[in-house]
Amino acid sequence: MKIDFHTHIYPDDIASSTINAVCKRSGIQSYTDGTLTGLKKSMARAGIDLSVVAAVPTKPNQVASIQKWLSSIRQPGIEALAAIHPDSPLTTNDLKTLKQEGFRGFKLHPDYQNFYVDEPRMFSIYEKIAEQDMFVLFHAGVDRGLPYPVHGTPKRIAKVHKTIPELTIIAAHLGGEDVYEETMRYLLGQDIYMDTSFVLRIAPWAFLENIFKNHPIERILFASDSPWTDQKEELDFLLNLPFLSERDKEKICFYNAARLLKLDF
Repeated sequence: MKIDFHTHIYPDDIASSTINAVCKRSGIQSYTDGTLTGLKKSMARAGIDLSVVAAVPTKPNQVASIQKWLSSIRQPGIEALAAIHPDSPLTTNDLKTLKQEGFRGFKLHPDYQNFYVDEPRMFSIYEKIAEQDMFVLFHAGVDRGLPYPVHGTPKRIAKVHKTIPELTIIAAHLGGEDVYEETMRYLLGQDIYMDTSFVLRIAPWAFLENIFKNHPIERILFASDSPWTDQKEELDFLLNLPFLSERDKEKICFYNAARLLKLDF
């Protein structure tokens, strides 16, 4: 089985406008139409069995409606991360309810949501998430089309890990696009997950080799960032990396994600 741990889709009525806006702002292209149907077609072509959808409320008042939509799209082959915004933190009861509904973690985007990952106000949120044995997927590094500063740098993410080591952290984009040296300095070898989304085929080859050889294989997750990359091209690239064993590929493409999602296997 193959799991894509980091994908994006949008409600049908706003998918087209959202895709167009992101493409225009970032200068990247879309490989699906941004809908659930489009993602399923991409998965079938790529041979991916399950995709994890992440959505980011940019305002606190969006959390409830986005969470309702995320709950509605969950089905065989489609999993979702729960919605959260730092300016409207969830209560312990909220977290327990989401966990009972089958949600295993949250996506946070420090740039879109305008916070630094190591701000003091964030630590109580992280502690509550850790208490429920849930995880956080951080957007890490540069986000194309968004202004500086970068709010989720490897150094800041490492500080969160050092302060709350019991929190399961996933740093997206192999620690972040355009922050490769910082990733190797602060995240390499740490008990932190990294996903391969977006940067897998564009990161420097020496960086990729260093990550896959020297970061725990059990802490690397295959991810595409669909629709912003092509799922099939990303998966084919990973499966052909010469420095990964077949067992490594199985862990990266399935077992590591299945463990985080608490799937039976």
